[in-house]
Amino acid sequence: MKNLAKHKIAVKTREVLVQAIYQHLFEKTSSKEILEQFRKEHRSGKVDFKRFKLCVDALIKDNEVIEKTISKKMKIKENEIELIDKAILCLGIIEMNNEMAPRTVVIDECIRLTKKFSNPESYKFINASLDKI
Repeated sequence: MKNLAKHKIAVKTREVLVQAIYQHLFEKTSSKEILEQFRKEHRSGKVDFKRFKLCVDALIKDNEVIEKTISKKMKIKENEIELIDKAILCLGIIEMNNEMAPRTVVIDECIRLTKKFSNPESYKFINASLDKI
């Protein structure tokens, strides 16, 4: 694995974002509730809350675009995807649509997140899916 030490805050922020997006997808939690909860849980300064808020706001605001991208461009049906994989795809789409990082970095990070949070073979699915955007 690459040395991600110099990118600790960005890495931690993405990991926390996947958890927040998963929570939103599972419980339909509002952006305000998510922000309050995660600020309380992650006060250590290891999370970039400016980036976190941008992504959570984009998730809520651009939900239709994200859903259409997943269903139409990636041709994935709702029942064909694990919720954690969908959360990772949402993060990737948000980062690409808002040009938060280069495309290759976004795909690489989503693959890393998949290997950390999802089943061992899901990274292939994530890679193939994000490649279609």
